[in-house]
Parts: sequence; C-alpha cells; structure tokens
Amino acid sequence: MAKKILSCLFFFSVYCYSLAQKVTEERLKSIIFDIQFSTAGDLEIKKIDSIISICHQENYRDCEAFGYLKIANIYNKNNDIKKAFHYTDLIEKKNLITSETDFEAVFYFYTIRSVLHQKLGERVAALKLLDDIAVQVKENPYYEYLLDWQYAGIYVEMKEDKKALKAYKNAYLKAKEYRKQPGQNTAENKNKISNSYKPAAYLAGAYQKLGKMDSAKIYIEEALQDAHSMDEIGLQYVASIYAAEYYLEAKDFENAQKNLWICKKIAVHHYKSENYHEGVIKNLINLYEKMGQKDSADYYSRQLLTIQNQNDAQNKIQKDILDKKKLAEDGSNTLERKTLIFLCIGLSICVAFIFLYFFYTKKERQKDFIPIETSDVQNNNLFEQVIMLAKENNSEFLTRFNDYCPGFSEKLGEAGLKSSEIRFCAYLYLNFSTKDIAEYTYTSVRTVQTKKYRLRKKLNIPNDTEIYLWFRNLVK
Repeated sequence: MAKKILSCLFFFSVYCYSLAQKVTEERLKSIIFDIQFSTAGDLEIKKIDSIISICHQENYRDCEAFGYLKIANIYNKNNDIKKAFHYTDLIEKKNLITSETDFEAVFYFYTIRSVLHQKLGERVAALKLLDDIAVQVKENPYYEYLLDWQYAGIYVEMKEDKKALKAYKNAYLKAKEYRKQPGQNTAENKNKISNSYKPAAYLAGAYQKLGKMDSAKIYIEEALQDAHSMDEIGLQYVASIYAAEYYLEAKDFENAQKNLWICKKIAVHHYKSENYHEGVIKNLINLYEKMGQKDSADYYSRQLLTIQNQNDAQNKIQKDILDKKKLAEDGSNTLERKTLIFLCIGLSICVAFIFLYFFYTKKERQKDFIPIETSDVQNNNLFEQVIMLAKENNSEFLTRFNDYCPGFSEKLGEAGLKSSEIRFCAYLYLNFSTKDIAEYTYTSVRTVQTKKYRLRKKLNIPNDTEIYLWFRNLVK
C-alpha cells in the first residue's frame, strides 16, 4: 500500500513540475537513469511510462527512446522476453532511432536487442547486432567495455573460453579506464559506475574455467571488495555468485555456502527473473552433492526443473511470435518480388512485340521466331546456407529453407502445423538425425523423439513409413 501511495505521489509531482516549468530533456533523462535497475519492477516501469508521456508531449525523442529502452531492459532482467521485445519494437515503429538520435540511445538499442536474441539462442543475430554497432564505439572506453562484456557472454555460450577470457579482460581494463576519466564519479553516474565494477567477477570466472585458479582468486577478492565498498545489490549478486563458484572449485564449502545464501536472499527479495534463481540453484545443487547432502540436492533439483520448464515455455512462445513476424515479412517481400517479376515480363513482351513489328515491316516478310531455351541454374550455395543456418538454430533458417524447398511450409500449414512445428519438420526433411536435431536446437534427445511421435499422430503418418522419407516425398 505504501509503495502505491509513493508511486502516485511520484506521478503527481512529475506532472505538476512539468506544468509549473518546462523540464529539459537532459533532466528527464537523468530521472530515468537514476531509477535503480537492479531492483526495478512494475512500479518503476509506471514511473518511466509517466516520464515517456511528458517526453512525447514535448517532442523529446531521445528521452522517449531511453524510456522505452529502460523498460525493455527491466523486463529482460525480470525474464519477460515478450514484453522486452515489444518495447524495442515500439522504438522502431515510432522511428525513434535516426541519424540524429543520441548515440547512447542507439548503442543501448543494439545491445539490448542483441541480449534478447542471445536469450532465445539466436547467437548469429546477436553477434551481428554487436558487429553493426562496434565500428562506432572506437576510442570510447565506456561503450568499449560494455561491448566487450557482451561479446564475452556470447563466446561463453559458444564454449569459446579463450575468446571469452580475452573479451572479459578487455572489458575489465576499459571499465577501469572509464572510471578514471574526469567527471565520472558523480551522483548522476552512480549506476554506470557501479555497473563498471562487474567485469572483475566475470574475468575471475573466465580464469577459473581455464583452470587458472590463482588468477581467479585475485579478481574474486577484488570483486568482493568492490561489492562491499559500493553497496549495490546488482554488484553484490554478481560478486557473490562468482565467489561461490570459485570456492566450490577450491573445495571451500563454508565460504561457497555463505556466498550462495547471499545470492539467494538477493534473488528472492529483488529479482523476479528465473535466470537469477537458476544460477543460484545450480550452484546449491553442486554444493550439496559435494557435501553429500542428497535430500537438499534433490530438493533444489526439483526447483531447477520447474524453472527450466517455465523458461522453455516462454522462449518457445517468443520464438513463435518472431517466426510468424518473419513469415509475414517474407510473404510481403515475396508478393513484391512477384509483382516486380510480372511487370518485367510484361514490359519485356511489349518491347519484344514492338521490335518484331518494326523488324518484320522492314524486311516485308515473316520470319520464324526461335525461342532460346534457358535452363534453370541451381544455386549450389543455397543448400549449404540452409544447412549452416540449421546447425546454428538461426531465425533465418526457415526463410532460406522455404527458398530451397518451395511449397513445403504451405502444405504443412494447411495441415494445421504451427511455425515452430514446420521448422522442426524442415530439420527432418534435411535428414538430420535425432541426436543432431537435439544438439542444434539445444533440446534433449527425448524431446526430439516426443516431437516426432506427435507429428506422426498429427499428420497421420503410418508407423511402418519412414518419417524422413515421408517428408522428402511431401513436395514431389
């Protein structure tokens, strides 16, 4: 109740202040930045929404973009990927990113979209967004450290540990360089400064993964010291989770448990995102297994399974939305291409008739017109592109597959299959094994087998018919 009253007072004060005098765009941006990110939830989103309304009225386009980006980042932190994408889409629909937009807003737009694609397992799209913005951040330590930090996270998922270590090291050094710049240690930059201390913990984790425990210890101690001095929830969580992992590896179970309970308390009271809980629970399972406390390990294993099922369900919904959006865009592009082709054919026919008319008139006699047959040239690269996109689980896979195998998706769509199911059928058409499909789509072999069984039922494929052969014959 008290929070609601305070929230109403905030909205009222912002509104009255805006009526009393024209608030500058910089002042409104500062208010948005000052809203604590680590513990932000629905009330903070309402505050930002009220500021966005003022920005819209005053035509403060940069400030409006910052507001939407902050909300998208909060939803991302709280594991609501669908709403996070919605707010970044709003920025595109309102055309808030132009050549005149403040570069900081442009940078955050690209990096937040990259994070969202990374969460859906679309690493190629995530890396492309980072590559697109990387050329514009040279000689700026603030943007450079954030970019290297994000690159490192993708490299970790790709199991390229040496690349990840190099990127984390660059992020750590650039973050220190940023903090040394004049005028950074101000109240307005408090959130940015506290965030810049986090790469130390990530760097420790990278050294630990490569078995360099002495180096890991140096940066863990530094991260814990920074967390203690800064007294910021997000920094405390990051430092403690990496410290727990280090102590687990070092078999110092007492310190590991101490840091994990700090993380668990922060996650329960401040973070809605299951990702924060998942990281703590995985380490608690590891800890109790090593300590021989089977009951505790089993308890947290059940919790972990529940969280992972929730995440999988939410990510599947968002992937279906993105696939439908892509199919709609592809359909529109296909219609435009067909229209253009028909116009070109019509124009060519007209030109040919005019040419023939003058030619025959000049010669005063009819000549046979022998058409030249042109054989279709197969694009040998298309199949290789489709295979590569399939292995990367890229969102572009189904689009390129439809170019390679026209009519496949339409036939399955008529049978009532969803976009995600058609995508799975495409893997079967390409003759990938159950194990390969599980590996490329980041699912279990059991899940792939279950999907095959459901497809047989849904498409009435006889049990004595080889499912791969059935799909190969579908478009013959």
